[in-house]
Amino acid sequence: MTFMGKHRFAGSHTEKTILKLSWEGEFFGVGLFEELARMYPEHANEMTACATMEWFNTHYCEPFAHDAGIHVTLEEAEKLGREGAALARHYRTFEKIAKATVEETKEVDPLFKQLGKGAGTPELKTLGEDLLAHENAMRDWMRSELDGKSDGAAKVFAYLERHGISRQDAVTPREDREDSAGDKQQLVLAFFDSEDAADQAAKALKGWEKATEYMKLDAIGVLVKDKDGKVKQHKLGRKAGKRGMGAGVALGLIAAIPTGGVSLLGGVLGGGAAGGIIGEFFHKGLKMTDEDVARIGRELDAGHAAVGVLTWDDETEAVAAKLKDQGGTPQTHEVAKVTAQGQ
Repeated sequence: MTFMGKHRFAGSHTEKTILKLSWEGEFFGVGLFEELARMYPEHANEMTACATMEWFNTHYCEPFAHDAGIHVTLEEAEKLGREGAALARHYRTFEKIAKATVEETKEVDPLFKQLGKGAGTPELKTLGEDLLAHENAMRDWMRSELDGKSDGAAKVFAYLERHGISRQDAVTPREDREDSAGDKQQLVLAFFDSEDAADQAAKALKGWEKATEYMKLDAIGVLVKDKDGKVKQHKLGRKAGKRGMGAGVALGLIAAIPTGGVSLLGGVLGGGAAGGIIGEFFHKGLKMTDEDVARIGRELDAGHAAVGVLTWDDETEAVAAKLKDQGGTPQTHEVAKVTAQGQ
């Protein structure tokens, strides 16, 4: 039984039920297409791109679902993925699964049209339109294969490109995606009213990273001034990324801003090699304007606390949205590709 048949999409649905079915359907689709990529190596790139699109949509749907009071646990998401993989194996041939996909995606179109048409916000309207577009992209590719005139999943790759995912990333299997990461490392810095609020946001981000599975953040740090006016930091998660700067170094540089960099000499980074890293970061690494520096100083002076997260560019948008959802005001700064050891 397909996901569509299982959930009986026909009939009327509320916005909340459409969001729930949409989000769950994307997890199901991830398992389906990842298994199909393994079963049909001649179509592995296109199937993996479809899985990447489904995976992207899981976290695209997530904030809208949460706003509607909908939650999917890690166990539920994994179960849906297993059901998708089982369906792939059930059909046994590419032709059968392609025909089923063509028919099933047509059934869901009215729901996404309803979601977009009845949306109360421009963002939700765009989500409905994008979900409709992604179903059409998969259907058109499958139909072209059945007709013997493959379009190479052109619309699938166009959808991903429109959302900032390159072709190379699109065809990289999910289990390999952490190693490939994005092309640019970025620091997402979000300020909160208090250290407690920042700590809670950081913990929520770590929980979200674990529960949603598609995020593998290098490190998360919290930055605040103590009662003596000294900037302090503490970190959650891994100390450094595989291919870039760890959060400890980046936040150490941020911590130095209110002192004009003097605190770096006191051992925030330490070691002779750190001197070269500092110079590179100050001149071309963090890419902060004078106004950025002044704003950070004002925020810390006002007793606010920052959550800093090192991301790759294919993760940044989702991380910033999550921090905003937690009540923060995020800004993003590109950082240099410099590998730091011994953090």
